[in-house]
Amino acid sequence: MLELKRDWKAIFTDIDGTLLNSAREVSEKTREALRRCAREGVRIVLSSSRSPQGIEPIVSANDLTCCIIAFGGGLVLDEDRTRLHERGMSREEAAEVVDFVEAKLSDVTWNAFTADEWVVRSREDPRVLREERIVKTLAQEGLVRNLPDGRMVDKVLCMCLPERSTEVECTLKHRFPSLSISRSSDILVEVNAAGVSKAVALRAFCEAKDIRVEDTLAFGDNYNDLEMLRAAGLGVAMGNAPDDIRDIAGFVTSDNDHDGIACALRTLMA
Repeated sequence: MLELKRDWKAIFTDIDGTLLNSAREVSEKTREALRRCAREGVRIVLSSSRSPQGIEPIVSANDLTCCIIAFGGGLVLDEDRTRLHERGMSREEAAEVVDFVEAKLSDVTWNAFTADEWVVRSREDPRVLREERIVKTLAQEGLVRNLPDGRMVDKVLCMCLPERSTEVECTLKHRFPSLSISRSSDILVEVNAAGVSKAVALRAFCEAKDIRVEDTLAFGDNYNDLEMLRAAGLGVAMGNAPDDIRDIAGFVTSDNDHDGIACALRTLMA
């Protein structure tokens, strides 16, 4: 049986619905718990579908010393933001996804991300405006096909109605079986290059830092966290996670509005 209370070497945590509460803030207890772990030499890794630009305001606001997994595993950055791992789509692959969305999923809003750009058809789209407010960064209008030759596209994000997310996910998986596609919320479907996941990024980080995967903790609340929770030494599901996410986790903690990460760390850290 896995020993729960031990000397964990790295903590991977999702952001939205996990690290952040419903007010989109890091609670004081959670912030202090992560800072304490960092002071004791534990690597803290924020693992999100967000872009680096959407993650950095959280890092700065909470004075966290941490590494970053962005784009659902497509990009891994060290504490000094050196790139440890990156896997993205070609411009042509991403443009094919966008063309399909516009032709066959006309009620869906597409967004394309490179390491330093967020491209949308229209910044006046209410879904884009909402996302800008959440991640505290601005999109730019443009076309994927107009990106420079050789530019890697880290992610295509599809925004849809909650009742459509499962159908949109299935439709995209059927049309693009070689790409990595998952829901990160009930209104967001993420499209990444083949082989991209938070689990692959976790393993790449551990290899770069010479950390055993079995010495890692991972926190998550949604379907794009599923593989990461399975890959880590111990996967911790938030209390607000769907039942099937909680069912596969090795440990279930309180929800994100009741200091779930801090509560788990009190129990799990040696």
